[in-house]
Amino acid sequence: MALSGGIDSSAAYLLLKKAGVDVLPVFIDHGLMRIIQGKEEWEHIKEMFPDVMIVDIRDEFLPQIFGEGDAEAKRKLFKKAYSSTFDAIIRAEKCEILVDGTILPDLEESFGVGMDQIKETMSFEEETALREAQKGKGFVKSQHNVEITYDVEATVQPVAPLTKNQVRNVLEYLGMPHHWVYRKAFPGPALAARIIGPVTAEKLTFQKKIHDLVESTVDKYYLRKHGKAMIINEKGEQEPFQIFAATFEDAEKSEVTGLRDGLRTYDSPKIVSGDWDFDKLVTEAREIEGFNRVFYLLGGQETGTFDAVIRSINSIDARTATITKLPIELLNDLKDKLLAIPEVRNVYFDVTEKPPATIEYV
Repeated sequence: MALSGGIDSSAAYLLLKKAGVDVLPVFIDHGLMRIIQGKEEWEHIKEMFPDVMIVDIRDEFLPQIFGEGDAEAKRKLFKKAYSSTFDAIIRAEKCEILVDGTILPDLEESFGVGMDQIKETMSFEEETALREAQKGKGFVKSQHNVEITYDVEATVQPVAPLTKNQVRNVLEYLGMPHHWVYRKAFPGPALAARIIGPVTAEKLTFQKKIHDLVESTVDKYYLRKHGKAMIINEKGEQEPFQIFAATFEDAEKSEVTGLRDGLRTYDSPKIVSGDWDFDKLVTEAREIEGFNRVFYLLGGQETGTFDAVIRSINSIDARTATITKLPIELLNDLKDKLLAIPEVRNVYFDVTEKPPATIEYV
């Protein structure tokens, strides 16, 4: 079982355990996972699931991805590492079935196929043909854990019909602690999705630092205000669904992903400064043309190597997302903390919903 530590794979794993299945949970440590409150992701997972097998592939994987800047190429490198690692484990442990935490939006964005289009009476060949026919029309991004064949009797995806909010309901039913039920979503390509342009050792160290700073600061704000790090707001959204910082060499000159007519696009962001008006900025980003996003400049300094872009979104199921209305006092606090890091040059806040943007940047 591929146990990433995210809520999707956690729910799949716990359902298997509850069903009495003999399951070997495996966490692949490729070196690009986030740090949360100073602790590596694998440490959090080991605490929650003591029987997890940690497989460290950093020495083999990081040299492959260092220097790679293309968004789809990054995803394909993860897919290759993921599949080759599990191939080896399946052979060594004589596994009969492979399980992962794929959920409904993963399938829809990979194939452009809704679950309502797939019928139980379809053969494997008919289902594959449908997916291939739709792929060019509704394709948003490739996933690291779909369309892979392993030497097992079957690949099982217990939570594939569910959206993220439904997965959280399952975890609550299964009695998981609140802080785990409401973990922030994390992309398959990990921090490579939040490093724009080529991945380097220097950028990775920097990205882990700013990611932890931003997520931990906002979590503490929500804990003080609401008693929990994520709430369900009046629109039924998980707020914040994701909160993180992304690393740019130069945000103004970079290309970032967008979503037009259901398809993934690449274009530059529009940089905006001046008076803070949340509603006006979000409306401008919603109606943007000629750019993929709007970045509001919170502040900067003459020195520094990288730009940090803060991203905080609310969502029900990751198909669409709105911007978290963080108070400007909190954003200024984040800006000041980030600018205290010598490598930070400019700090921006991304005010672009999904669509016309994607949640991540690659």
